[in-house]
Amino acid sequence: MAQRILIISPAWLGDIIMSQSLLKTLKQRDPSCEITMYAPRYAHVIIARMPEVDHILENPFAHGALQLGARRAEGKKLKPLNFDCAYILPNSLKSALVPFFAGIKERIGLKGESRYFLINRMRCDKKLFPRMVERYVALAYVNDPQVKSAQDLPQFAYPKLTLEAPSPELLARLGLPQDRPLIALGCGANYGPAKLWPVEYFAQASAHFIRKGYGILALGSPKDQATVNAIKSALTQEEQSPGELLPYFYDIAGQTNLTEALDLVGSCSGAICNDSGLMHTVAAAQVPQVCLFGSTSTNYTPPLSDKAICLESTQPCHPCFERTCKMGTYQCLKELSPERAIAALESLINEGGQ
Repeated sequence: MAQRILIISPAWLGDIIMSQSLLKTLKQRDPSCEITMYAPRYAHVIIARMPEVDHILENPFAHGALQLGARRAEGKKLKPLNFDCAYILPNSLKSALVPFFAGIKERIGLKGESRYFLINRMRCDKKLFPRMVERYVALAYVNDPQVKSAQDLPQFAYPKLTLEAPSPELLARLGLPQDRPLIALGCGANYGPAKLWPVEYFAQASAHFIRKGYGILALGSPKDQATVNAIKSALTQEEQSPGELLPYFYDIAGQTNLTEALDLVGSCSGAICNDSGLMHTVAAAQVPQVCLFGSTSTNYTPPLSDKAICLESTQPCHPCFERTCKMGTYQCLKELSPERAIAALESLINEGGQ
C-alpha cells in the first residue's frame, strides 16, 4: 500500500514554492507515495501546478490564530484519512496541532517553537542547514544518521511549476502585446520597504529595456499598485519625448490571479525582482532574472534557479532582516545600481539566446 503523506504547508507563497524541492525528494525516494498538501486556499492554484501533489486540502486557519478547539476538530476530521506521516513545514507550535489531533503516528518537522510533544521526528540542527530549502529537504532524511548538515544532503531538484501559454483572451483583456518580448518587474514585497528597490531604479531599467525593443510587465497584488504608479511617474522623467516609453509599460498589478501571473511570467524573456514571492515564482518558471537583496540575504532564501543573478548589499549592517531601515537611508538597496541590474539581466538573456 502506498504511503500516505500529509504536508503542512507554509503560509507564504515563496516558502510554498521552495517546499516543492521536498515534494520532489519524497517522490524520488518513493514514487508510489501519495502526497496531500494542507495549505491556505489562496495557494491551491499554484500547488495544483506541482505534479508531485496528489491531493490538496484547505488549511482554514488565519495566520497567527491559535483556535485550539477548532484545530482539535480539524484533526479529528482528518483522522479517517489515515495518513502515515506528516511533514510540518512552518516553525510555529500551532501548525503542529492538527496532525497531532489527527493521530498521525510520525510527525516530522524542525524544532521551531519547542514542539517536543507535538513533533516526534525532529531536526534541532537548523543552523547546519542555512538555506530554507535545505531545511525542507533535510526533513526527508530525518531518519538518516548520515545526513547531519547541508553538505550531507544528496543532490535535490529545484522547484519547477507546470506552465501554460497565456490565452489570447487574457492578453487581450490586459492589453498586452504579442509582437514584443516582455521583461517582468517584481517590484513589490509584502515584507516591507527594506526589500523594495528604489522606484527610480526600476524606471531607469524599464526605460533601457523599452528602448531595446522590450515591453515592461509590472506585476503584483493590489497592494503594489502605489509602487507601480510611482515607477510610471518616474518613467516619465526618463522620456526624451512625450509618449516614448509609457505605451510599452504594462501595469497589470492586481489584475491577475496567481496562475495567470505565473503563465505570464513564464512567457517573459527576463525579470527584475525584489526578494519576494514573485522572485520564487519566476525561478520556478525558469525565467532569467536579476534578484535584489537589501535587508535580506541570499544565504537564507535565494532564488532556486540556474538562471538567476543576485545583487546583494555590501553594507556593514547587512543583513538586518528588518522591515524598515533603522537608519532611514536604505543604502543597502540604493547601492544596487540600475546599471548593474541591466548588465546582469542582459548577460542572462544573451546566454539563453533570446
